[in-house]
Amino acid sequence: MIAKIFARLVLLCFGILAALVIGEIGLRVAGLAKPAFYTYDRYRGWVLRPGAAGSYTKEGDAYVRINREGFRGPETPLAKPPNTIRIAMLGDSFTEAQQIAEDQTFSAVIGRTLTSCPAIGGRKVEVLNLGVNGYGTAQELMTLRHQAWRFSPDIVVLALFTGNDIVNNSVTLETERCRPFFVYRDGQMILTGPLYDSPVSRARCMMRFESRLRFDPNQSAVVKMIDDGWRAIRDRLPGKHHHHHKTEGAELGINDVVYKPPTDSAWRDAWHVTEGIIEEMNREVKAHGAAFLTVTLTTGIQVWPDRAVRDQYMRRLGVADLWYPDLRIETLGRRDGFPVLVLSQPLAAYAQQHHVFLHGFTNTKVGEGHWNQLGHRVGGELIAARLCAMIASGQVPSLVSNPAP
Repeated sequence: MIAKIFARLVLLCFGILAALVIGEIGLRVAGLAKPAFYTYDRYRGWVLRPGAAGSYTKEGDAYVRINREGFRGPETPLAKPPNTIRIAMLGDSFTEAQQIAEDQTFSAVIGRTLTSCPAIGGRKVEVLNLGVNGYGTAQELMTLRHQAWRFSPDIVVLALFTGNDIVNNSVTLETERCRPFFVYRDGQMILTGPLYDSPVSRARCMMRFESRLRFDPNQSAVVKMIDDGWRAIRDRLPGKHHHHHKTEGAELGINDVVYKPPTDSAWRDAWHVTEGIIEEMNREVKAHGAAFLTVTLTTGIQVWPDRAVRDQYMRRLGVADLWYPDLRIETLGRRDGFPVLVLSQPLAAYAQQHHVFLHGFTNTKVGEGHWNQLGHRVGGELIAARLCAMIASGQVPSLVSNPAP
């Protein structure tokens, strides 16, 4: 009797597994599987997969296409055309911006807006969106070295997301191990971490991003369809408030500690390394005869349109404002002689004046997550204005030595 029950359970499990496999194959053939946007890279851990394309609907809704050179944007030759200004944008998921269409990203907004800058002098503007989801500043420095310089940019812009970029640079605080880390030893920054120091960890990272045959629930079309169905049912249950928010503004991937001066060694080291990487990036950009601009992006709570919500959050944290990480980077720029554009304060004023959210989408929590289309437009226009001022004041060496015809 027990043997028969066991045999039936085995057949049932086999049938379910076979159905899942057949369903997965069918959905992938039909083009409904989640696209594999990323691939392994020995220097950065992962990069965008050249030629990858597909729809992204987890947050926002956009069709994402990666060009032959491995970034979002039109196909771009390595050689810079004559009479052209090239701008390399370094950043993480805020810069890559899978949530919105390619022509709505702040990189695209910068390109369009700069064409009306009088200092451009009729030149063509090319903005290279080299942002990659999940990147920290160490990976962005590697992107500068192994990708950006191949395109001979005149300006390099680092889009820094203080919400998690500081943590990303800490081998102690960061949980994602398939990335490079820098640490200070005898006053020098040394490249380290499991990706560089451990052949076993490196092999695991390679398998994680390159194995096409393994079953990954995060990439499964069947799991995605089940999850989407459950979300649709859950959101229609009575008593659900789709735009309910925790008043403290906390959200996944963002650490409240960043709004205060560091009080423990792990956070002090994280800040020290972050500042060291930015300083190294500034030195390298200047050595290549290009101009450097650091832009601090915003977290949702920093630009929440209701001042009362921000005040309540600040009281809970015991801080007078939410500008500590931005102003610390701005102070670094003044000390080392490179420009820093802080977006949190002007965007907070814009959101409050117009009563609009700059983060969040209709299929996520409004006010949280990444910039929406409006956030990208307003942020991109502010960045373009700063770049226009830099060009006009002669801060871009290649344009000073080669004036517009």
